[in-house]
Amino acid sequence: MHLVFLIIIKHMSTRSRRAGIAALIILIIYFLIEGSGLFANTYNIVAANLKPGAQVTPEAAAIVRNMYRENISRVLLLAIALFPIIFISIKYHIKFQIKDGSIFKKVIPFIRVIAGAVLFHIILNSGTQFLHELFTNYYSLGYWPSYLRIVAAFAVFGGSIIDLKAAMDWVKKFPQTHPKLYKVIFVIGISVCSCCILELQVASKMNMMTHMIFFSVLYWILLQVFFYVLTNNLKIGAFVSLGLSYLIGLINDVVYQFRGNYVMYGDLTVVRTALEVAGNYTYKPKFWFFVCLALLAMGVLITIFIKLPRGNKPTGKGIAIRAAIEAALIAAVIITFKTGILYNNVFGVGWDYNKNIIYTGYLPYFLSNMNSIQTVNVDGYDPALADDALENVNYEEETDTNFYPNIIIIQNEAFSDLSVAYDIETNQDYMPFVRSLTENTRKGYLNMSITGGPTANTEFEILLRSTLCYLPYGSVPYTQYVNSDLPSIVQVLRGQSDPYYTVAYHPYYSSGYRRPEVYDHFGFDEVVFEDHFQSDFPESDLIRDYLSDSADYKRVEELYEQFRSHSDAPWFCFNVTIQNHGGYTQDYDPEEEDRVYVTNFEATDSINSYLSLVKVSDDAFRELIEYFEQCDEPTIIAMYGDHQPAFDEEATNLLGEHAVAAPGGDGNYYVPYVIWANFDIEEENTLGDADPPSVMNTLSTNYFASVVFETAGIELTDYDRYLLSLHEDIPAITALGVWDSNGNHYPSPGESPYADELSDLEMIQYNLIFDDEHRLTDRFE
Repeated sequence: MHLVFLIIIKHMSTRSRRAGIAALIILIIYFLIEGSGLFANTYNIVAANLKPGAQVTPEAAAIVRNMYRENISRVLLLAIALFPIIFISIKYHIKFQIKDGSIFKKVIPFIRVIAGAVLFHIILNSGTQFLHELFTNYYSLGYWPSYLRIVAAFAVFGGSIIDLKAAMDWVKKFPQTHPKLYKVIFVIGISVCSCCILELQVASKMNMMTHMIFFSVLYWILLQVFFYVLTNNLKIGAFVSLGLSYLIGLINDVVYQFRGNYVMYGDLTVVRTALEVAGNYTYKPKFWFFVCLALLAMGVLITIFIKLPRGNKPTGKGIAIRAAIEAALIAAVIITFKTGILYNNVFGVGWDYNKNIIYTGYLPYFLSNMNSIQTVNVDGYDPALADDALENVNYEEETDTNFYPNIIIIQNEAFSDLSVAYDIETNQDYMPFVRSLTENTRKGYLNMSITGGPTANTEFEILLRSTLCYLPYGSVPYTQYVNSDLPSIVQVLRGQSDPYYTVAYHPYYSSGYRRPEVYDHFGFDEVVFEDHFQSDFPESDLIRDYLSDSADYKRVEELYEQFRSHSDAPWFCFNVTIQNHGGYTQDYDPEEEDRVYVTNFEATDSINSYLSLVKVSDDAFRELIEYFEQCDEPTIIAMYGDHQPAFDEEATNLLGEHAVAAPGGDGNYYVPYVIWANFDIEEENTLGDADPPSVMNTLSTNYFASVVFETAGIELTDYDRYLLSLHEDIPAITALGVWDSNGNHYPSPGESPYADELSDLEMIQYNLIFDDEHRLTDRFE
């Protein structure tokens, strides 16, 4: 390989065209020598798996296509880096025939070349295996140090044969001799810098699939071209590109620390809600924050001090041409966005997008997610089929339907049992009262579609008896899809023979997740928020600047008493608490009897604070139960956590070291639930006490309200009876998949043996949420 350099350099003209041809020949020889076996193997795999008639699953075909694209992309990426090194080395190489001077001076060029060749060999083979490190991982670029080592090896060898003075003179003259190419190089350089600034602040760390690197860089090129055409100034686009990339990366880094997820398109609809609670979090800059800050500073300084060739003054004709180019650019972006070409048709609604981003890059995944959640469609949808499924339900109700107890459903913010997912031992039980409840109590673990947030998605599943399984991942239905009156559980209760008076209570600002509008569409008689809780409640009722669960429940009791003072109608309250909201790094000093801490490893303050908060919630729930135990009216109280907590990065990493395999899957998607009554109900306990043992995957959020209604003994709708019948065979349906009564898990409804039954559910849910014209309202209310 090294001799090839010498032979070509000795016989090739220094003209640019021939130097370019020589550079290409060297690259081709290098890739053939180092990668021919891999390329041939890849071609054979592609040919065997993608030929007509081949029995290949879609997943396997996608992997094979990725292998093919990755190898091409990696060759291209290496060529882009190596070509200018080889080109300049050949065109401006040192002279090997020196007629004058000492022998030492004459042999110096040869010594340089030999030394460069030796170093080339050492660097290239020092831990670098072209095939195994750079080209075998078809999901990402491979091993970055391998890529950089190859580039460094060629740079060292090029430096050994180059005439530095001649090369520098060429570099200095380059902006004047090739002004257009100089601008192109500047735009690409700033775009690569912008891509790195963003991606190094998220999970990809620039290690996404190689062909996705080109897409990730392309967006910043398009942005700069847009501003250049608009302003005739390259530097404006460069500043926008650098600043925006840093801002997007920083926002994602902050949000990931706070809730453990990156920002998707649906999150943009809840920005105001996020800002309202942002003051309760503490951001801790990490290593990559400073790396990206340095890259930003470097990019800004280069943009400030670099001298770019001036463009021509705009004329009328020039302005018209620019306008046409701008319109064409915008149209091309819109078309390629809608068709998926702009982001390589990556699957932007995968469940764990934190991992998907590693392979796709942040922006391609975000754009795909943005496109995918705009509309929801069901193949073969027919309202008549949905009606038939609801009509042909064979379900026997187990209770009389002439009983109308008060019903309170509590969605307790981040109330969960960490022992489901982690090996945790504590100085005292953090939920002793909930665990002690046995009489007239049903309790267990509830399957969730989310972890860490957003809260409103669990509300949606409960109040509409629906599942996120059939909605694009990353969507927030409250802010995107609830724009008209929908048949919620509120309408079910208001439609009873003895109609319920319905109340929604949230002890925080009313602006979060469009709740006032959503609750109005759901049909609540009364909606109560605490927009001035910090002034309306004494400081003793606040915990970490949130209203405590104890104060929350006392307010629920007051609302009940106020209503009961002038009406004897059955009463329903849907209460969303706030005490345990994220931001556990915020100072919290509980009373000594409520202090909970981990004893089997040294936990962070945030973990101990969270466990102490759960203990305080448990005490508050005891107070509420004691109040309604003394109530003469039949009352049923159902309480569950909305999701598991989102810890800071340090706590998340520490807990990950003590993770345990949950009995039914990912432990981060289970929360406790309790259904208690002050009258006789069937008792059940699968919450994880020593006797009986914990049981998972027996109930998910879409069924929860129907189970509460059946337990309460009220009149059930066709939809409730349908859900309860479906629950017998398929006890849990979430965005993570479905579980059958034998505990088998299927990642998606279509992959399960119950595909037909679940197809009916998908149509019914589509009719409930989206089909305003043909909605089967009588079936749902």
